[in-house]
Amino acid sequence: MVVSRQRLHAGFAAPARRPGDHAGRRPMAQLVLDPHLAAVPAARRWVVGVLSRCCTTERFAVDEDVVELLTSEVVANAVRHGEGPVTIDVACGADDVRIAVTDAGTDTPVVRHVGPEATGGRGMALLDHLATRWGLDRAQPPATGKTVWFRLSGA
Repeated sequence: MVVSRQRLHAGFAAPARRPGDHAGRRPMAQLVLDPHLAAVPAARRWVVGVLSRCCTTERFAVDEDVVELLTSEVVANAVRHGEGPVTIDVACGADDVRIAVTDAGTDTPVVRHVGPEATGGRGMALLDHLATRWGLDRAQPPATGKTVWFRLSGA
């Protein structure tokens, strides 16, 4: 069973800033999911829905296929290799979006370059290739966990 809590921020002060590349971006929405692979399609649809409602303008739109792919990869990694609930934050800037996925795990994601016969291990390489920019923020002690975020610029 996938359990979620959703928060939309509209007209309120943004939450306290966390480390990472999100200057000038206001969190638009947040979704918290149980760490099950069944949550991946729900997360993907939710992020695309938020972007279509909040972050698309005549002068700025991101490629939905890339959003879906990268969201799926990062959320799947958080479920498979992380711990605890998975939190997804979506923030829109003037010309890009930032999607951040947080879990309580401490493992560092690794960009691997696998052969064509491999059945997995391409997620972070796809992120590295398709995202405008991406990074990893560690929780500040005494908290544990990490946030993997990525930015996509609009066309």
